[in-house]
Order: sequence, then C-alpha cells, then structure tokens
Amino acid sequence: MEGDDNGSADLNFYDMLNLKTITAADSEALSYIEGLYLQSFPPDERRPFDHIVAMLRREDSPFVMRLLCDDDRMVGFISCWEWPDMVYGEHFAVDPSTRGKGYGGEALRVLCGEINRPMVLEVECPGDEMSRRRIGFYQRAGFVLSTRPYVQPPYFDGAAPLPMYLMFYGAPSQPGSELFDGYFASVRDRLHRCVYDVEPGKYV
Repeated sequence: MEGDDNGSADLNFYDMLNLKTITAADSEALSYIEGLYLQSFPPDERRPFDHIVAMLRREDSPFVMRLLCDDDRMVGFISCWEWPDMVYGEHFAVDPSTRGKGYGGEALRVLCGEINRPMVLEVECPGDEMSRRRIGFYQRAGFVLSTRPYVQPPYFDGAAPLPMYLMFYGAPSQPGSELFDGYFASVRDRLHRCVYDVEPGKYV
C-alpha cells in the first residue's frame, strides 16, 4: 500500500476533500484509478485491474474502492476490504501532480474516522529511504508498525511472494503485548484466505 505524501498540512486544500465510494458503473473514475494504479504499483504488488472491476460488481464483496476528490478534482484512491470487525487497506495512491499538498494524510484521517474500527495495511520492509518515509507517513497518521515477519502472497501465477510488514490502527492489542501474537496470526490468516485466496499457513 503506497500512499506516501510528504507535504505539510494546508487546510485550504482540505475544505472539499471527500472519499467517494465507486461502483463498477463509474467508468470515468475507474479509468482514472486504473491509470494511477498502474503508475503507482509494480506488477508483483497489484492484481489485474479487471479483477478489481469484477469484485466491484459483486454485491456480496467486502472490497470497496474510494476515489479521493478535492471538490470535483480526482486526486487519488484507496481500496479496502471491509469486514464488521476490521478493515484492510490494500492500495492507496495520491496523484503525483498533487503530492506535497497533504492529501494523503487527510484522506487517511477521514477514512479512519468513517470506518470506526481497526485497520491494517501492508508496507515494504524499510530497506531504503522511500520505504522508511512511507512507514513514517503511516506512523504520523496513527498506525503502529509490527516487525514480525509477514509475507504477501503472489497476486497471480508467476508473481513472487514478497516480504512485508503489517501496520495497525486501533488494534485491540499492540505489538509487544501478550495478546498480539494471536491477533497478528488471525489477521494474517484472514488476509491470505480472503484477499489472496491462499490457504493460511502456506506463507508464514
């Protein structure tokens, strides 16, 4: 999940910022999101976009796509899997032409306020300056990093599994606490089973 936005807050940009839920019928928004999605994430870190559209068509799908808009201007997107007890933020990107204006941090603030339940996301391990900045961005938004080993299963045949970390917002237990190991395992297994369609335990 990308979403790095290093700009300082400027309330003038937030006055009309909203998160609009997108359906499979929103062709203009989906065209914009597809372009930003392909630009923002390497092939191994994204699913085929037609799979995303197919999930949006399913009435029973927990997958939700939100378009970030400043008034009528499209400035990014966030895709999530939403269950009654938690939300997984799968992909988050801000338009490069608007980065540095604080949209990313404000979008996370709005989203976390709207969902009102724990949220988890995957981040790259901090092996370079960009990945460290991205982790710092989420930490400033209130997310807590777990350095427990985690593997993102492949999105498609031929893709590679990727070592990642998980970050948590509003979790019922925190890294280092007695109950966290069990909570971490339950979150990992749900992501693997529901998001990546692999049996829990295959990538541990």
